[in-house]
Amino acid sequence: MQSREIPKYMISRRYISVIIAFIVAFSALFMVIYKPFSLAVWFSTSDTLHFSLTILFYVAAIVVLIVSRSTMYALQDRFEISINRYVIWLMAENIAISLLYTIITLSLFPEDGLNFGTLGTRALFCVTMILAIPNGMILFYAAYRAKCEELEASEYQLQKLREECRRLELMTKHEKERREEAITQAAALDRSPRMINLYDNNNTLRLTISLDSLYYLESEDNYIKVHYKHNDKIATYMLRCRTKSVEEALRDTVMKRCHRSYIVNISKIRFIHDEHRLHFITLDDDSIRRLPLSKSYYESILASLNTMKSWREKINTVTDNDTQA
Repeated sequence: MQSREIPKYMISRRYISVIIAFIVAFSALFMVIYKPFSLAVWFSTSDTLHFSLTILFYVAAIVVLIVSRSTMYALQDRFEISINRYVIWLMAENIAISLLYTIITLSLFPEDGLNFGTLGTRALFCVTMILAIPNGMILFYAAYRAKCEELEASEYQLQKLREECRRLELMTKHEKERREEAITQAAALDRSPRMINLYDNNNTLRLTISLDSLYYLESEDNYIKVHYKHNDKIATYMLRCRTKSVEEALRDTVMKRCHRSYIVNISKIRFIHDEHRLHFITLDDDSIRRLPLSKSYYESILASLNTMKSWREKINTVTDNDTQA
């Protein structure tokens, strides 16, 4: 359990900004409450010296957190940050800030009965308490959001299975034969599978989705954000994997790369337009923002659209002949 990788939200840039701001506010409130019960707390705004040292310490502690979290963010692509490693990292932050406070206190505000071990232990306790609450809140939020995405994806797959079961129950023998014949003809003209499987970096199956529901994939750091339609609205699912591996898995489908950060379902394209010498793709769902189309992929996207148009004309011809028969 502890060896599992932590959710991406816990080491995102937005998390770093929010958690540091919350820590500053919470620590100020904590020290105001804790100060009357401790002789070693010298934070004050009553005189210039104490106020300047208070501001200096807070700035130094914030710098420690920013450097630490930025380093963690930069290293996430090089090695897996498990829960154990994340907890050890946070403890190292606590120790660094505690040592900074202990050194300042013993150097500038010595008190009888205070030594490095006693003061360091108290400082580590206070810093751990201050950082544990905001870190814990973010941990619970990340776990809640990840579970919501998993439940939504599971609900989508279950709904598709139920719909397929109902269709099969209502089909007559003649309809089954015609459906199988249509599928065979479609497979001969278009090798794209109706359902695709998406795997993470550990080759674990994370999502099975219909191409009819899939709109586009968005690359974000070392994650892929899957945008698909569920219950008549666009939903997303975060998948930790490399864009190249997903692109190889979708090579013979209607999913085509249109930008270094986007892979689009060309069957969902409403139109392509130019603006200030740049190309953009508009999909057939108005809730989706337009997607960029790079010059290097412009010709290949147009060629894929022409191929798909030709395929649809052949399918319509076969369908019309079956109707007349």
